[in-house]
Amino acid sequence: MAYLFVILGGGTGALLRYLSTQLVNSVFKTQFSLGTLFVNCVGALLIGFLINFFDLYSLSAKWKLLLITGFLGGYTTFSAYSLETVQYFTSGNVKYAVANILANNILCILFVLLGLWINNLIFSK
Repeated sequence: MAYLFVILGGGTGALLRYLSTQLVNSVFKTQFSLGTLFVNCVGALLIGFLINFFDLYSLSAKWKLLLITGFLGGYTTFSAYSLETVQYFTSGNVKYAVANILANNILCILFVLLGLWINNLIFSK
């Protein structure tokens, strides 16, 4: 049954990643991969929020499999981020490569912290 939760969450996350990336890239027409950065930041925010939420309410492991392992695993795009960074470097666009590394790493860490903070703000005892 655990596999089903991971598959359901992963498929949903992957579809939402695709739609989110397409939307962001169509709104902000640039060579820089803002769509990937967007989903990585949202995923970081959600994992920061959800990890405390699960601990606070001792929810079933099924929910963790569905939302964190499945959905966020399918939604976040570390492999796409890595490929885009390599492509920037190999095409000679070092500025975008470095910006991509810094933006994804720094912003996603900050978004995890923001998710933790929001969770504590809402659910603090």
